[in-house]
Amino acid sequence: MTSDKYYLHSRFPEDLFPPLVESRKEYYRLLLKGVSRCVNHNVVITGLCRNIIDVLPQTAARLRKTAELFKEAKILIYENDSDDGTSEALREEFEGDNNIILKQDITGHKMYGKTRELERPMYLGKLRQMCNGWIRDINKFFPVDYIIVIDLDLDGGWSYDGILNSFGYDHWSAMTANGFEYKEKKIESERGVDYLEYERLFFDTFAYKKYGSWEVLDSQETNRLRFERGEEPFRVYSNFNGVGIYKYENMIDCTFGAHQNPDGTVINEWSFIHNQMIKNGCDIYLNPSLITLYSPTEYSNLG
Repeated sequence: MTSDKYYLHSRFPEDLFPPLVESRKEYYRLLLKGVSRCVNHNVVITGLCRNIIDVLPQTAARLRKTAELFKEAKILIYENDSDDGTSEALREEFEGDNNIILKQDITGHKMYGKTRELERPMYLGKLRQMCNGWIRDINKFFPVDYIIVIDLDLDGGWSYDGILNSFGYDHWSAMTANGFEYKEKKIESERGVDYLEYERLFFDTFAYKKYGSWEVLDSQETNRLRFERGEEPFRVYSNFNGVGIYKYENMIDCTFGAHQNPDGTVINEWSFIHNQMIKNGCDIYLNPSLITLYSPTEYSNLG
């Protein structure tokens, strides 16, 4: 990849999401504090992927840019059963890069769509637990301070400033993201003329649990949640939204899984592991400034 393409592919539209005016000074103070902290710590950045060929150049550039924020970083990718060229493209993209650990497999397992059925989080939890096992092995020769888990199919990417801002805070076990998806919404004016506008939705309604309750929330209601950059991180029982930053020692001994409640609702793999962390006395936060985009931007799908 040329340097020009790397620059374009790795960009995130930070300027589209300025911090609230009243908290701007504090937001940037914490961001700078996070810069000084990140350059003194090691991370493993990890994620699962399957059939991501359309966003792979952007994802690869974003992973490398994220790694540059830290003292040292290893990137662990688990890919399985792709049939769109992702498998081959990953090997070509990362060939000879000693900081990339690429695990690939052909399992024959079906690919899931967006569903809240138990089978999907059980399967994904199994894969994420495999990654945790590999991270434990990495820690034997590369001391790991933090684990950053990222959804590798994010169309619009993730905020680097949001990661740095997260590290500006003290006394947390996990910082999770504020994920947006933009949907077209048809509006009928008083004159009877239809037009379209884009509605911003809070994305990961499956993983989100308010602090103090494991109730599975209504997805349409949770979609309406709105948090703005610059607002203070707040404690939750569970959240993910495409990026989670974890202290190694607080996460590594916990287990991914899933289960079905008596009323038929499902606790997914993130709520499952966060439940264990909460029981261990950990504090899990949602940081409104740690923005992820599930919709494409002007930097998506550049040739």
